[in-house]
Amino acid sequence: MLLLPPLCAAETMLGGGRATGQLGFRVDVPAVMRVLQVTPLADGHEYRIWTNTRSVSFNGREFRFSRVGEHTLKVPSSPQGTFLVHGL
Repeated sequence: MLLLPPLCAAETMLGGGRATGQLGFRVDVPAVMRVLQVTPLADGHEYRIWTNTRSVSFNGREFRFSRVGEHTLKVPSSPQGTFLVHGL
């Protein structure tokens, strides 16, 4: 009788030489908005801004954009002054 080593079941199974795995990561970018230029108009101000979000709010009015980047906003003057919120 021949003495042969026993066969290993892990080596004979289909796909035994493969390995799979998953790796996931998340990047959080804080909202940034910069006012590049302000031009006074007769009935308000024109703001040239740059933002990395798709919406900003000036004087309670929301402005939405199709992309991030540089935009020009015409905002009518307000008796209470101007305030802005970004990253909505």
